[in-house]
Amino acid sequence: MTLTPEPSIRQLRALEAVARTGSFTLAAAELGVSQPTVSNLIVSLERQTQCRFLRREGNQIHTTELFERIRPQIKAVLALKSEVDLQIADRKDLKAGPFWVGYSTYQIAMAPIARFIQVYPNVALTARAMATLDLLPLLRVGELDVAFVTARAPMREFHCLQVASFRIGIVATRNGDLAGVDRLSWPEVAQLPLIQREPHAGTRRIFEEAAATAGVEIGTVLGLGSWGSITSLVRAGIGVGVGFEIELTAADKDLKFVPIDDPSLDAHQYLVTMPAMGETSLVTQFFEIAQEICG
Repeated sequence: MTLTPEPSIRQLRALEAVARTGSFTLAAAELGVSQPTVSNLIVSLERQTQCRFLRREGNQIHTTELFERIRPQIKAVLALKSEVDLQIADRKDLKAGPFWVGYSTYQIAMAPIARFIQVYPNVALTARAMATLDLLPLLRVGELDVAFVTARAPMREFHCLQVASFRIGIVATRNGDLAGVDRLSWPEVAQLPLIQREPHAGTRRIFEEAAATAGVEIGTVLGLGSWGSITSLVRAGIGVGVGFEIELTAADKDLKFVPIDDPSLDAHQYLVTMPAMGETSLVTQFFEIAQEICG
C-alpha cells in the first residue's frame, strides 16, 4: 500500500496565503519567496493529495468547497506551528505575533482588549468594529482570531464565552417626550421614529424579530453603523435609539434607557472563535482575560 505524503507546513502556508490574498504574487511577497515557488508548492500539494483547493476564473482565484471546509483547521495548524517556533526560540510567553479581534460593542470589548495589550505589549493586535453578521464570516475564513458578537443564545458553530447579558430597549433624551415613561409596550414603540443600527447588527436582528413576533410594524427612520451616531441624532431630536442600557456611559447623563415589555428582548454578548482556534495560546489567553474581566 502506498501512503500519501502528508502536506508540509510550507505547502499549507502558501495555500492559506493565496486563498486569503487572492493572488500568487501577493502571497509570495508576504512569504518572502518567489511567485513560482508559491505556485509549485500548491501544485505539488494538490498532486500528492489528489485534491483541488483553488480554481482560476480568468484573472481571479477562488477557493473550492473542500478548502473552505478545512480552512479553519489549516489556520489552526499554522497558528500552532508558529507557537512551537516561538517556544523553541525561548519566547515561551508567546508575546509576539499578529492577533485580530472583531467587536460589535466597544463598551464591552475595550476592557479585555486593553488588558490583553498590557499583558502582551509586543503582540500586533488589530481590532475591527463591525456588525455581528459581518464579523461571523470573517471568523469562518480566518481573517479574525476572536470576535465579540450579540446573540440570543450560544452559536453551535463557534466556541463561545458569554461576557455580558442585557435587555434591548429604547434610548431617549431625559427631557423629551418619554421623560416620564418607565416602560413601553410594543404598540407604543410602533408610534416612535426609531434610529437603529445597520441591518447586519445582532441587536437590530433580535429587536426586529421580537417586533415581528409581537405582530407590530415598527418605523425605522435611519440605520447607522456606530452607537455615537445614534446618540447624536437622538439628542438632535430626530428620533429615539434602539440599544441596550450598558451602552449608556457616564457621558450620557442626558439620555435614559426605557425597557420594553417583552422578555424575548433579552440578549447576550459572546466572545467567540472557531473551535479549531480554541486551543491556540493567544486565543486561550484572550478568553481567560475576557472571563476574568467580564465574568
